[in-house]
Amino acid sequence: MSALRTSGLMMVSAWLAAGCSGPKKIDVGGACILNSDCNQPLVCTMSKCHDACHTSADCPVGQSCITATDQSRVCQLPVETHCLYASDCQPPLICAVDQRCHNQCQRDVDCPSGQICTTTKTCAEPSQVDSNNNLIGTDGGTCPMGAETCSCYPNDTCNVGLTCASHLCVSFGAGGTSGTGGSISASPDASVDLPVDVHGSTGGVSSTGGAGGSSDAPGTGGSVTSNLDASPDLPVDMPVNLVGGTTTSGGTSASGGTTASGGSIASGGTTTSGGTSATGGIVGGGGTTGAGGANVLQPLPGRVRQIMPLDKNWLFNKGDATGANSATLADSGWRPVNLPHDWSVEGPFDPNAPMTGRGGYLASGIGWYRNHFTLPATVTSDKQVYIEFDGVMANSTVYINGTQLGNHPYGYVSFRYDMTKNINFGTENVIAVRTDTGLQPASRFYEGAGIYRHVRIVATDPVHVDQWATYVQTPSPTTTSATIHVTTSVVNSGTSSHSVNVGAKVSDPSGTGTTLVASSGAAQSIAAGTSTTFTLDMPVTNHKLWSPDAPNMYELVTFVVTGGVTVDDDVTPFGIRSLVYDSTTGLSINGTNTKLKGVCLHQDYHGLGLAAPARAMQRRIAQLKALGVNAIRTAHDPPSPDFLDLCDRMGILVMDEFFDVWVGHKYQDAGDYATYFNMTATTPTGMPAVPGTPTGAPWYQVDVTGIVMRDRNHPSIALYSTGNEIADLIAVRTPILTRMVSICHTLDPGRAVTQALATPQNSGDVTGATRTLLDVFGGNYQTSDVTTAMGMAPARAGVLTEMGTGTTTWATVTANPALTGEFVWTGADYMGESDGKWPSFGLSLGLMDSLGAVRSIGYTWSSIWGGSAQTAPPSGAVAGKVVLTADHPTLLTDVNDVSFVKATTVDASGNVASSSTAAITFAITGPGTIVAVDSGSMTQESFRGTSRNAFGGVAYAIVQATGAGTVTVTASSSGLTAGTATITATDGTWVPCSGTCD
Repeated sequence: MSALRTSGLMMVSAWLAAGCSGPKKIDVGGACILNSDCNQPLVCTMSKCHDACHTSADCPVGQSCITATDQSRVCQLPVETHCLYASDCQPPLICAVDQRCHNQCQRDVDCPSGQICTTTKTCAEPSQVDSNNNLIGTDGGTCPMGAETCSCYPNDTCNVGLTCASHLCVSFGAGGTSGTGGSISASPDASVDLPVDVHGSTGGVSSTGGAGGSSDAPGTGGSVTSNLDASPDLPVDMPVNLVGGTTTSGGTSASGGTTASGGSIASGGTTTSGGTSATGGIVGGGGTTGAGGANVLQPLPGRVRQIMPLDKNWLFNKGDATGANSATLADSGWRPVNLPHDWSVEGPFDPNAPMTGRGGYLASGIGWYRNHFTLPATVTSDKQVYIEFDGVMANSTVYINGTQLGNHPYGYVSFRYDMTKNINFGTENVIAVRTDTGLQPASRFYEGAGIYRHVRIVATDPVHVDQWATYVQTPSPTTTSATIHVTTSVVNSGTSSHSVNVGAKVSDPSGTGTTLVASSGAAQSIAAGTSTTFTLDMPVTNHKLWSPDAPNMYELVTFVVTGGVTVDDDVTPFGIRSLVYDSTTGLSINGTNTKLKGVCLHQDYHGLGLAAPARAMQRRIAQLKALGVNAIRTAHDPPSPDFLDLCDRMGILVMDEFFDVWVGHKYQDAGDYATYFNMTATTPTGMPAVPGTPTGAPWYQVDVTGIVMRDRNHPSIALYSTGNEIADLIAVRTPILTRMVSICHTLDPGRAVTQALATPQNSGDVTGATRTLLDVFGGNYQTSDVTTAMGMAPARAGVLTEMGTGTTTWATVTANPALTGEFVWTGADYMGESDGKWPSFGLSLGLMDSLGAVRSIGYTWSSIWGGSAQTAPPSGAVAGKVVLTADHPTLLTDVNDVSFVKATTVDASGNVASSSTAAITFAITGPGTIVAVDSGSMTQESFRGTSRNAFGGVAYAIVQATGAGTVTVTASSSGLTAGTATITATDGTWVPCSGTCD
């Protein structure tokens, strides 16, 4: 620990010892969460106070983080310069028509395309400006005099006589007289974001509404006589199908009409008071959101433990936000998003981005996410409640109802937190997640930003299967017999001991196999706060082996039983197969020699960034499989659970790679994982305990433990790779590699470990400890180094972990049985690794481009590997029309589903006009949305909006369904005949395919 860090912690300790209260300003090196924690001009970066900024988010509002010297960056007011594009100006300056950067606009043309120059001479979106160009929204804008349809938000000021309701300034009626309340007889369209105070209100909100009653005679109160339109744009806090409110007492001499119950769906919103005083209600108490109107989570059906997806109804704020971790923050102005979400890929591209060309010249910094939800009534206070994240990029800190649960620096791993002590049962909860990619450059390739994988809440009995505790092995199976060996750990989080039995059921998801049932035998007593390991063995016959050609999957359900009652179930998909590496014969799967026909693959999906729906992953895997690919190396980080599930189902072998750096930075960039690699992990980490080191382990050991335990049941995983081209000296690497291999073999003894070594002969790996530590010797580009190491005693199998797209090495692979295969760099084009290449933001080194268009070298490899992609389509001449086709003409209302709608410019013969770069404009009608526009181009151009230049004559609109119905997409371009495609959207859950599909 550095002296600087120590002094900071001593300072904090001294404050605590002194009993100080209130904000604590911290000097250099002290622990912090927000900028307000630091003494000015220090800023909070990486949870420490610093005197240099890393991104503009570290600076005061209006200032930018600029490079002052080669060693430091400082906050500074933007500078006016000559410009041609908005990207030429330092934010928040804009490029005005006089081609100079200004901090104020004079007219609309001074603003970015689509924005308006307001009366305050600032640029804003049209939705933030009223009809007189006054700013509105959460900035506290005021509607002009007399305006009755001005947009507003709760913090805005409407003129006298007007009230902000339904996001509009409106007037309410003067009220009824002599005891009759107003009524709502119309069916307002809920797509206007009606506020919940409409529910069953008295003194009506329509122009006919009025007082609940006069001062001397009771009235009948108001009633809602028709339902609200259940538009898909309904806000989440509003019940649909409102049954009109009823009135039981009407007005009284002292108060306006009251309503006893509002509209309901089940236990929908309730209203406690109509108007006030003898004049009746203007808006009155209206109504509050009841249990039916809140965002109540719904568990997946058919399970004992309750698993509640939490991908929808998030709110997002780009940049830091004071108090964003608080449960009471007013966040109605934040942007609604669904997960997965990558805000970095939304842009804008910027040649001066701190991410640099290594990260694709895209945005980085701090982002906040919040989700308001209520647990269902079935989740009671005697349950354990966890939140699980499949991946957050990066340096995430998670809060529940204002209490910090933990933090995690590595953006590629999954983790969970226990929320039981801080969760509200039956009332609203608020999850807040802070992400920070501000320390840049953080990688050599694009890494994205945000909650880019799935999130779920899991409620279990206090006695339950522990996190990733179930491990399934099928040692030495044959075509006629096999044994399923199951090990699991049951934890007792309760306050008293329990006698526990564990049972298991194995089934073939296709429904054609036999269901097997087994028990762990005698019950075991588990004391409170402890866990116990159970084992089960299940002999099977008439089974189906898993292989790339026949990816047969089974499902294990592990049941926990206490007192004769099943209290938990843990579901584990797996495959029955043997996978052996031999120093003479190489790789065999189920006794059959197999070569790895592999490609390296980064995790970005171009216009979708890292936030790829599972169906986008399925599409890419299917495209690679058509080339003959049977293996993918996840370069250079662990993949998502979705990706591995798809590889299991589709028969793709995986090299599961852990890290791109260890102790030393790749380019001396303080933002990459080397910053955290050997740092002691914080507590709690949200990950299982490291074998042999239950507390105080460094982050790399925590992360390797989590990766292996999460992934070890996937039959698709053929190898673990501990890292890529690690530059540390072998003396530094050897103890680290020893520990990593030990963790892998302890947690998953059935899998081999390799490493993608750089220049292994020159680095001492061939003659040193590396060769004997690795189960399979791997190397990048240095074929002779790998074959030399393979032949030394003790001999071992080898793998070419990374090679160029040239095909000459394949002859060496086929001629050497122990050389198990090679991984080509790369399977598809990727973003990043383009420093100094602006306006290019990525590299085109793939067998296919980022959308799947196969290059000539891809067809060559397909021929070698026995793939089905054989020839390129014919190229056309001058484009005459746009042909629009949806690769999936049906969509489900599921965040995992997406359709790639392809706009192809064709000539009179119907051939692709491959030289066309026509600007394609997409439009969509019906219950669907365009989540991205895209093409195979690596020249900077926004992925958002509705327009995209064709590349190779092709552009895409990537579409998701927002509801059931017919979605129509059109694509037009100047001088070309437009094209149309229709998609049928239905409600349902997306199910991935199996084998050769998509």
